[in-house]
Amino acid sequence: MDVNLYALLTYALTAAISLLVIAVIVVINKLMNRSKSKDSE
Repeated sequence: MDVNLYALLTYALTAAISLLVIAVIVVINKLMNRSKSKDSE
């Protein structure tokens, strides 16, 4: 396998994982905000 291709694949994989982690954090944050707003009412 070409070194540049391997570097590109690992970079893309790292970017995908980081976006996935950010998406999970955003979803958890929205769920926490919903539960807090229900509790305050």
